[in-house]
Amino acid sequence: MKRTAIYQLLKWEQTSDIKPVLITGAKGVGKTYLAYDFSNAFFKHVLYLNFEHDPHVAKLFQDEDPTIVSKNLLEHFQKETEQNSESEPSTKKSKVLILDEIGHCPKVLEMLTLLQNTGEFPRIIAISSNPIDKEKLKLYNHIPIYPLQFDEFLVAIGNEWYIETIFTHFESNKKMPNIVHNELLGLYQLYLQIGGMPGIINEYLNFNSTLNIAEQHNLLMGTYQNYLSQVNIENDGFKMKQVLDSIALQLIKENKKFQYKLIRKGTTHSMYKDPIQSLADYKYILPSYKIVTEQLSSLKEMLIENSFTINEASHFKLYQSDVGLLYTMLSKESPPPFKNATAKGLLENYVAVTLEANGYPIVFWESESMAKVDFMILKKDEIIPIETFVGTNTRSKSISILKQKIDIPYSIKISAKNFDFSNNVKYIPYYASFCL
Repeated sequence: MKRTAIYQLLKWEQTSDIKPVLITGAKGVGKTYLAYDFSNAFFKHVLYLNFEHDPHVAKLFQDEDPTIVSKNLLEHFQKETEQNSESEPSTKKSKVLILDEIGHCPKVLEMLTLLQNTGEFPRIIAISSNPIDKEKLKLYNHIPIYPLQFDEFLVAIGNEWYIETIFTHFESNKKMPNIVHNELLGLYQLYLQIGGMPGIINEYLNFNSTLNIAEQHNLLMGTYQNYLSQVNIENDGFKMKQVLDSIALQLIKENKKFQYKLIRKGTTHSMYKDPIQSLADYKYILPSYKIVTEQLSSLKEMLIENSFTINEASHFKLYQSDVGLLYTMLSKESPPPFKNATAKGLLENYVAVTLEANGYPIVFWESESMAKVDFMILKKDEIIPIETFVGTNTRSKSISILKQKIDIPYSIKISAKNFDFSNNVKYIPYYASFCL
């Protein structure tokens, strides 16, 4: 499947900046496929190790000397080549080394740059489903991968031609022809049900049906929970499962803010803050942080720093990292088509996932008078509030209240309405959220 992240890899391949690439993201988002597909297209020899599936290969990295490690790797791949093919030996200028699931061998991350500097592996791509410290990320060409967004979904199902049309109308604010608008609203509904996980999309394409999609979502969620129970050294796996299981209940409420009591009676912030943070670090959930009125004056700096954390003083919402997974979870609570608060929760989740993939911190604002703005983003050095609406009724007083407290150039309303711009409001249909 064509991913927009491929352009970051192309830029890396064509530049003199040869810092190792580090691809991160939750399990199942397509990290390995992206790295391997790209490497097969642009390198003659692809040398691949997976520390999760083949843990014995970690012994190749036991030595502290990167020169010795490099020698170990060359011997390993030479044997592999002799056993499995008759291809000619690899050359330095034509090979790439892919190190998959390096979280299972922490020494690898510490050695990537030194290993590359030995000269035997001039291009290295590392992959991790485990969290990586933000300071360490700066040492690499970091490429975070998320579930396929709606534009990538259109490519995957053979409707790529819509994308340029959507961008054009997003920029011009001119209404989309009604027939195309309605077609895209239908495809958006299909995307909500399937989501952006590559394996699930392939399931849909193979059978041209959504009948098996919920079962595939449940299998994937089981994989997540099993993986987290294995890698979590603090034995918080069960609590993390409880939090994941509560997401749907949190989002079918009118007030979407996270409530510990929906996990079970007697739970407290101190009991669950670490499991919630771990889920966020592994990219299985997306926290959205509450901004209070007193923080609006410094919101721009806060969004630039993106140092939001789950703490006792702040209220927050939790979204599922893939909208398709949430759709299946919501279906267990309320059969589709969803209405009212449930539909609003699914919509908010869709927009949150889209903003996260576009690099925006996820925050919302509430005033003392109960005015609410679903998202606040920093775009072209300006604070832009975003409201989401189920259907075409977009009436709201919240932006008027917000304007009394902070200057904004315009606001955005995401709904089923066609493109438009009037009274300093930019109207965006659901399917165009990826343009933000």
